[in-house]
Amino acid sequence: MQTRSNTFLWVTYDFANSIVMIVFFLYFAQWIVVDRGISDFYFNLTFTISALLLLLTAPLFGVVLDKFLRRITGLRYSTIFTALFYGLSGLSAVYGKNIPALIFFTLGLYAYLQSFTFYTPLINDIAHSSKRGLISGLGIMANYLGQITGLVIALPFSQGKVALFSAAPRAETLLPSVILFFILSLPMLIFFKEPKKDAPDGARISSAMRGVISETKHLLSHSSVAIFLLSYFLFNDAILTAVNNFPIFLEQVWSISDTTKTYLMLSILVMCAIGGLIAGFLADRYGHKKILVIILAFWLVMFPVIGLATNFKLFVTFAIFMGLWFGATWAVSRSLMSHICPEGKHNLAFAYFGLAERASSFIGPIVWGLVVTNLVTMGNDRYRIAFLAITGFILLGLLALIKVRDDRHHPSRTRIISSGSRI
Repeated sequence: MQTRSNTFLWVTYDFANSIVMIVFFLYFAQWIVVDRGISDFYFNLTFTISALLLLLTAPLFGVVLDKFLRRITGLRYSTIFTALFYGLSGLSAVYGKNIPALIFFTLGLYAYLQSFTFYTPLINDIAHSSKRGLISGLGIMANYLGQITGLVIALPFSQGKVALFSAAPRAETLLPSVILFFILSLPMLIFFKEPKKDAPDGARISSAMRGVISETKHLLSHSSVAIFLLSYFLFNDAILTAVNNFPIFLEQVWSISDTTKTYLMLSILVMCAIGGLIAGFLADRYGHKKILVIILAFWLVMFPVIGLATNFKLFVTFAIFMGLWFGATWAVSRSLMSHICPEGKHNLAFAYFGLAERASSFIGPIVWGLVVTNLVTMGNDRYRIAFLAITGFILLGLLALIKVRDDRHHPSRTRIISSGSRI
């Protein structure tokens, strides 16, 4: 339903879920690897496992939702489980329980990733095709503003100025972020309006389960969908892996304090918000594929510079500038997907879009983990080499993206997807 209220709620949810994501991203990673001594490989393995769980379930959920259930129903359940498992992970952390914290973190990450197979396709319902780039950009801007809020709130906990459990400062940051995320997500879960569908019975759901393979074949028969999913899998492999390991990179290569990390991340996130909004506007005007090609070309330069920089001021300059490209990449990627997915397959298409995004965490983290684990004799330079090792995925993704059809040359897309899109 294309209403201002639904658009506002959709954008607000992007703000809410980013709070818990950024706090766990920055502080859980350092707590488990640096403070507790768990290897980089095992930490990165959590992303691989969550991606595998998503692979096994997301397509089925996509088919069932497309045919029977409302997307908001799936979003409600996945949000509740996200808060539950991340909460248990945070609770395990404050009591110094490494293994339970890792297990609940993996399950929380899976629920968090699953939520986007329900959340992202709602852009097709709330925005006309001519405005999807802009609305996606607004969502990305809200997401990064939420991350800024999360970092600001977590800062006094990370500095040890506020402590709820007398635990390690990095562990103390986790539970407050979970609580705030759940509270701020409630407006979307309660008030979002989506037309009801006929309640399914067991036989219809069973039939839908058997139809997953045929539905998938039909979806991937649209060549641009298949090629774009491959492209997205490849370039996002590098980006997500770098993002997930960035706090550890800052700690091991530059040895800066958590306060400095926070201020650096705040600067990057401000640029992310700006980049998402600008890129969404430019994509609507000049074409989503064209803008995404330009974005990836810049990533090919950005990664080697950031990985190899030896001057801290130069590194900070490029890292902050990199924020523009983070926001731009995800804003344009999901809006482009909304233009090329076929009619009546939005949830299934975005289930695989989510898989392409998060299955990148199946290969990238393993590559990163193997590099930094097997090159210990090179000291902290092994983290620089890991950055270079994953840059090749961006080049491969760019080469695949070039073969995706140009959305500017298909005016019929408005008619095709007007019935019914994001980390």
